[in-house]
Amino acid sequence: MKRFIAVLFTMLHLASAQAGMLHYAEGFNHHSTLLDEARQYSVYLPDDYEQKPDQHFPVLYLLDGEKFLIEVAGITQALRAGLNPAIPSLIIVAVHNRDRMRDYTPSHTMVLPNGEPAGAGYAKTGGGPAFMQYLTRELRPLIEGRYRTASPALLVGHSLGGLLALDTVARDAGQFQGYLSVDASLWFDYPANYQRIERALTHPLKHASSLFIAVANNPYTPGFGRSEFHRDHLRQFARSVAAQPGQNLHVTSRYFEEEDHHSVYHLAVYQGLQWLFRGYRLDLTPGVFTRQAVIARYDALNRQLGSELKPERENLMDIRDKAKRWPQMQISPAEADALLEHYYGQ
Repeated sequence: MKRFIAVLFTMLHLASAQAGMLHYAEGFNHHSTLLDEARQYSVYLPDDYEQKPDQHFPVLYLLDGEKFLIEVAGITQALRAGLNPAIPSLIIVAVHNRDRMRDYTPSHTMVLPNGEPAGAGYAKTGGGPAFMQYLTRELRPLIEGRYRTASPALLVGHSLGGLLALDTVARDAGQFQGYLSVDASLWFDYPANYQRIERALTHPLKHASSLFIAVANNPYTPGFGRSEFHRDHLRQFARSVAAQPGQNLHVTSRYFEEEDHHSVYHLAVYQGLQWLFRGYRLDLTPGVFTRQAVIARYDALNRQLGSELKPERENLMDIRDKAKRWPQMQISPAEADALLEHYYGQ
């Protein structure tokens, strides 16, 4: 395999005239054999990647990556801030677009949801399965060969990307353990995709999958113009799947009444990551923060995500030290010590 050319993406401002440019991601160009075209992707490494050379990190694969990488990197940093982080450190792989109408649509159609003919932009629709083969069989091995990765692997998509995320859960190939589908374009090739995906997600899956479905208050639908068709059908789909999920599917949905198709993204990703990793943040309630309770929560989280996550050593030590200095916290330093011994030994 030929050597790939790395280019540093410099999307952050100058910190000062003396400090020079700040770099937050590394960009790559390579030729995809499966798609027979040039592709681009960027990789964001968390702050502690270099500080912890023996640690492996979960990976978030981000669709529309060239658009959303800065935003999602900021969200992950916010969720990790403070004494008690809500999520683990994540590697983010931002997949850049070539033709999202081709790559993010799971089927081919030349018809709008109102039954009228679609335009020329629909001529190449239906490339979603081929794109996912590229992502899982070509790009993902590159990432796992170059970086220290671990489960879970996450897929985050918005709009047509959200549709592709739903389709990937439905095809149940087990490549990802967690999915965020943000205001998915389930109007596309309606009702075929809607019915097929709903049927798949309400029947047993072979692989454990966690799915967060975000729905925006979007009053527009292609073909209909101003219409609640998209919003109402997506809400009904989310309610149906959440009410009767198939075996091995952990799913929740949230309706963001105050947000439209675009403004919903930030809140959906923030809350979606919180939900996927629920149990990662330690519950410091007096009497609840115990060795047994923390171990039980992490065991449940790891069963769900197919992972080996554990409380972070530095945070357990900080909690123990603050509990010693501030008795009013009503947290037992002995419980923090017991957890340090359980997960990290003496």
